[in-house]
Amino acid sequence: MVNRLWLLSEAFASALDRKRMEQSLADRLRFHRLLSHLSAQLGNTRTADLDREIPNALRGIMNFADVEHATIVEFADRVADSRSWAIGDPLDRQGFPSVIDRVRAGEDVRVAGQALPDHAGVDGRTAMAFGGRSLVAVPLRAGGSICGAIVLASDFVERAWPDTFMEHLRLLGEVVANALAAAKAERESGRLRQELAHIGRVSALGELTASLAHELSQPLTAILNNAEVAQQHLEGEVIDVAKLHDIMSDIVADDNRAAGVIRRLRAMLKKGDLEHVPLHVNDVVREVTDLVKTDTRLRDTAVHLDLGAELPTVRGDRAQLQQVVLNMLLNALEAMSGGPDSRARSLAIRTSTNGKDVVVAVEDSGTGIDTAELDRLCEPLYTTKPEGLGMGLSIARTIVGSHGGELLACNNPGGGATFAFTLPVAAS
Repeated sequence: MVNRLWLLSEAFASALDRKRMEQSLADRLRFHRLLSHLSAQLGNTRTADLDREIPNALRGIMNFADVEHATIVEFADRVADSRSWAIGDPLDRQGFPSVIDRVRAGEDVRVAGQALPDHAGVDGRTAMAFGGRSLVAVPLRAGGSICGAIVLASDFVERAWPDTFMEHLRLLGEVVANALAAAKAERESGRLRQELAHIGRVSALGELTASLAHELSQPLTAILNNAEVAQQHLEGEVIDVAKLHDIMSDIVADDNRAAGVIRRLRAMLKKGDLEHVPLHVNDVVREVTDLVKTDTRLRDTAVHLDLGAELPTVRGDRAQLQQVVLNMLLNALEAMSGGPDSRARSLAIRTSTNGKDVVVAVEDSGTGIDTAELDRLCEPLYTTKPEGLGMGLSIARTIVGSHGGELLACNNPGGGATFAFTLPVAAS
């Protein structure tokens, strides 16, 4: 009898061991499937889609952990700038300041049962408000620093959060942390590109100082002259209302001319977020050629516009595309200034489409490009100008590339060079 009981107990224990092993194996398989899925899901996510994909990842972690509440927090230098994504009740710093501060210091937090309400002030009151019985939180680490936290909570089950589970949660957290860090790096890179592009616009417009001063001085001088004539007219014994009206109309027209110059400058010098909107390339070209028309006259250069009719729209940031066209025009004018004085200086700006892309080309009658320099023209800090910084074409290539296009350069058979860039046609 004793032997039978012993054999039964051994068989029962063996069955329990097998069951535990099977469950452990199933848990490991579930974990590795989730880890693989999250790695693929978040690893291929663009920054713009992160707000949609993080909740999907959070839902997968919730299902794996079998909890009712989950939050991912992304830390920032200023606490007020931190972001969070939550399913269920939010487990962020507002409700759990003590937990979040401990995680931010690099500590894992494990609360089994209802230990939290007895010891944690605001955290405890928050947990009691939504009925949380168990809570766990781990830091999100990327590149050796803590960039956020994953916080999970269970309503109905008192969880012990074993070491194996904590290790799994930390590994899942690494995937999330890497996605957050990559998105942050991309945002920072975009901000730096904007700063560099803005510097490029300021530098390019600096080259137009003389011509812009001339363009502004003309209407301002005309306004002053007309105002003096009007003043003299008003001091006379007989006032010719019709003549006075003509003088006032001239003043208004000259004021609008000056305001237009300033408005175009402000549009190019503005500093703000990129705004990719549908636009017509021909409008961008006309705006920039208006800006440099005085400069081309001062340089005795004829400008020919050959703008394609009914071109499809593109998507882009107007100020950045203006900067690319301006840089190409200034480079062309500079190239022709070094040629023989007897050579006619002409500049042709053409726009066209091949159905897939819109093409903007600037053709000059200068001396052309040294074939040894063709491949290096768009390299950062490379310049053929003694006083140049070597950033203009490099910035232009970066801008065009960020719009999905390409910057091209070649020598013309009859002399001079052509710089062109492409922009993909906007989806209808």
